[in-house]
Amino acid sequence: MSKTERFEIQEIHRGQIRNAAYNPRKISKEARGKLREGLEAHGLVSPLTWNRRTGNLVSGHQRLSQIDRMEGANDYTLRVAVIDVDEKQEKEINILLNNKAAQGEFDIDKLSDMLEDIDYANAGFDINDVEDLLGDVDIDVMTDEDIEKRRDSYEEGVAHRKRMQSASYRENNIEFYTNIVFPDKSKRAEFFAMLGMKDDLIIDGVKVMAQIRSRYKRDRTDDERCI
Repeated sequence: MSKTERFEIQEIHRGQIRNAAYNPRKISKEARGKLREGLEAHGLVSPLTWNRRTGNLVSGHQRLSQIDRMEGANDYTLRVAVIDVDEKQEKEINILLNNKAAQGEFDIDKLSDMLEDIDYANAGFDINDVEDLLGDVDIDVMTDEDIEKRRDSYEEGVAHRKRMQSASYRENNIEFYTNIVFPDKSKRAEFFAMLGMKDDLIIDGVKVMAQIRSRYKRDRTDDERCI
């Protein structure tokens, strides 16, 4: 046995494991979904780390959360890597086991070769992750789910562009505009005052028409009363 080993494998009840309140790790909904898919595909293939002295889970909070959901209850046992350290060491280990600064990075060439032989969704990737790492991806490598997502995204993008183009046409087509020119600012201010509208560079023509109709209707009513 390696002299570096500072743990033992032990089977304990789920109720003995307490989530560390200080745990600084968080996970997005999308990442949780990827983790769940990986656990469903492969199961739990490495033990969680648990500190006997404090009862705290040191590493594996997100995996344990998904295992609870998969088990459907907390009434189960599992084998864990048990350590026995004080809280200061426990926190240091918690960070170390999750710290990207203390981990390696992908060799992109080797990763590219591997992805040709595996289902990358079962490795925790989606098509966007793969493209971020490798650039454009051959459709033959894509999963059916990602192809469907890409198709839906493309169709929604086309529909969105059509909506934007239609709106842009209405905004920029000269057939929808007219210009009214005044000799000076005072006449322009008088015009808006007569309409009872705010002085602005661009106004809604339909609202102007409504104001004119309303004013015309009031004037006609006043004339009829005078008669």
